Amino acid sequence: MEYYAHYDKNKDTKQLLNEHLKSVAELSKYQIPPTVNFDVISNSKMKDLCYWIGYLHDMGKYTNYFQDYLIKGEDSRFRSHAPVSACIIYLFLKDKVLGSNNNSTEEEILKFLCYVVVRLHHEALKVDNSLFSISRENSVWDNLLTERDNLFKNKIQILKDSNLENEIKDKHFEIEKLKKDRLFTRIPTLVNRGRFEKDYLFFFIIYIFSVLIDNDKINSSQINIDKVKRVSPDKVEKYINSKPANRGKIDLNDKRNKSRKTMINVINNLSDTQIVNTAFFFITAPTGIGKTLSSLECALILQKRINKIMNYNPRIISAIPFINIIEQNKIEYKNVFNNELKLIIHHRLSDFSNIKSVNNKNMSLDKALLDVEAWDGDVILTTFVQFFQSIFTGKNKPLKKLNKMSGSIIILDEIQAVPEKYMPLIGAVLKKMNQYYGTKFILMTATQPKILEFSKLILKDESTIDNSIQLLHDYKDYFHNLHRTKLIPLLSKKLTNDEFVSLMFEKWDNKKSVLIVVNTIKRSIEVYNKLKGKIKDLGINTEVYYLSTNIIPQQRKKVIGLLKKKLKSKVPLILVSTQTIEAGVNLDFDMGFRDFAPICSIIQTAGRINRENEKTEYCPLYIVQLENDNDYVYQLMNLKLTKGILKKYPEIHEDKYGELTEEYYDMELKEDGFYKESKTIWDEGILRLNFDVIEEFRLIDKLEDVVDVFVENDAKASKIADAYEAVLKSGDKIDYDLRIIDIDENLAIRYRKHISFYEKKALLKLINGKLSDYIIQVRLTRIKDNRPIEFKTRGGAESNLFWIPRDQIDQYYDKDTGYKSKNNDAYIF
Repeated sequence: MEYYAHYDKNKDTKQLLNEHLKSVAELSKYQIPPTVNFDVISNSKMKDLCYWIGYLHDMGKYTNYFQDYLIKGEDSRFRSHAPVSACIIYLFLKDKVLGSNNNSTEEEILKFLCYVVVRLHHEALKVDNSLFSISRENSVWDNLLTERDNLFKNKIQILKDSNLENEIKDKHFEIEKLKKDRLFTRIPTLVNRGRFEKDYLFFFIIYIFSVLIDNDKINSSQINIDKVKRVSPDKVEKYINSKPANRGKIDLNDKRNKSRKTMINVINNLSDTQIVNTAFFFITAPTGIGKTLSSLECALILQKRINKIMNYNPRIISAIPFINIIEQNKIEYKNVFNNELKLIIHHRLSDFSNIKSVNNKNMSLDKALLDVEAWDGDVILTTFVQFFQSIFTGKNKPLKKLNKMSGSIIILDEIQAVPEKYMPLIGAVLKKMNQYYGTKFILMTATQPKILEFSKLILKDESTIDNSIQLLHDYKDYFHNLHRTKLIPLLSKKLTNDEFVSLMFEKWDNKKSVLIVVNTIKRSIEVYNKLKGKIKDLGINTEVYYLSTNIIPQQRKKVIGLLKKKLKSKVPLILVSTQTIEAGVNLDFDMGFRDFAPICSIIQTAGRINRENEKTEYCPLYIVQLENDNDYVYQLMNLKLTKGILKKYPEIHEDKYGELTEEYYDMELKEDGFYKESKTIWDEGILRLNFDVIEEFRLIDKLEDVVDVFVENDAKASKIADAYEAVLKSGDKIDYDLRIIDIDENLAIRYRKHISFYEKKALLKLINGKLSDYIIQVRLTRIKDNRPIEFKTRGGAESNLFWIPRDQIDQYYDKDTGYKSKNNDAYIF
């Protein structure tokens, strides 16, 4: 008899169970780099452990009940396969891999966690009493024993088919022993109540879970895994030298080259022991010094050194807070690699349709999406959200890629963008990822937060050994030599809109470009309209522009493109913006005004003034305090610390920004209250394996009271919406020519004949990415008085979107400031 892991009669595809088990086992072992080890589990033992978890994770599929369901469609309450497979792996590990004579509680917990990983490999990870629900306990055990009896009855044939005759013994089927084992069923309570607090248990369980589900899905989809490849670090310098020289930036280019060579020399002069033992490589440097390419070159040199020392190629992962920076970096990375490496771009809007398989043909969309979501590439460009929410979760899909972080070199760009309340937690987790996974981190920013010092607030018993290194050791000189901007605090009183506009006209001579950054959409629209009105009244011929998340992304890109051209041509203009301007938008103004905010946010805004150092020295950024708004957006404690520092100085020159942020973080380290969220997630979530608490981690606050509004403002938007509706309403074929929205021709033709459930999900994700150029997120409170139309009225397709039709744009959407509402409250995203 042939046993199957997967069987699809309609597509005429099938996969033999023995091949699947062997492949997942071998892939799991192969994927673990030599850097992974835990307190009581060596690297070789980890490889054996993951091998056997992979081999036995689907043993329950050998029951007649599962095979009849798969092949004949005969349903049965005994067809589940994960719970019985989990029992077998637990019993197997008692005398293999994790077996010993002492049977300690720690050993039992480790075996139990392996049981949980197999039992829940199609679900979300959890370690709590719901695993043994009293109300269902007897029926669950009855089902398990029935499934076990079926396996045991056919064990000779099954063990021969799976090639496990010499490994699986009768005692590995004795599931009734687990029901009587009081420790086995009490382990969730033991861990959740803090009776056994070991931080490595969290990193262990999410890692082995990730290894299993990743390789299970990859093998089931029959995607080939390639070894991580690398290119010579020299490619970065060759690319830099190939760029056309800008004579106006000779001084800046000299600084960029000098800083890059300093960093390279530091890494090249490290001994092999230092390379292995160093966990954190800091790049602290001013804005515009060329950190993107310098960090990449440093990562490639590290990769080369590690390959020589440890005989494996670390993957390079670059995580960035903002999507628009990813798109900028993607161009630079592609130019460096020149198609020699597989570059994966992963964020919620990424276009994955052009991913190539090993034979260089386009994959089906569902496999291409799986490839991207599994981070199966040589170099990964992703967002902070994707990165951190693949760690602080029990959810199956995000955890799938966590194992790819092990042994990797991870560049965290603009690390100060992490919410300060999470800095102790993130510092602690990064330290532990190095300790257990062997991950190395390059942390870079102009305002380096003391993230390792913050970690000590929750890691009380940590070693004081410093395993970090500053790659740009003379970074203070680069700040001291900068005279581009200065901060001028004007915080003696809170200003109304009229008072602020008057102040702005006092300081501005109408020959300069001006950036104004405020904290809320409501304030930004009010200030914009006031300025437009006053400029018109005064007869001044200066354009006023607007930028915030209240306008659709397509319009934001147009505004930024137009501003770049005008600023380059030295045209005087005014931009009113929210913090959107801080999100990696490379514009260069003559002067600026910033509504009161924490230090790092203020300095980020300063980075948009005299950015290229082509203007006069010390261009001003005035810090003002408009009525009320900052209280909505920032934590009061952050504002209190900032105000205390700024009040000391009438002016702060750019060469003092580093000292300013250092003073800020030093003060924050002394404050008890700010890190309570970090401490809660660490103590109650990570140490007690409580995934409900762990998932309270949010880089972006929950958006339950927010709706997506689709603004159909041009013909392209209409075509994308038509395609979206066609896919939503389709069955197993798409009655629409997808080539109209740039879907690959072969896929478009094939999907008109047949599309599977998973291909349709992937196609919708791809179309959603295109649709997002026309979508804004609006609070429910703002749509009450001017409610848009539900999208389903457009063509009958069920969707949660709201819709602004092309012929009703003026009713709902202002061409300059975006969505219209009477209540433009303090929503920033």
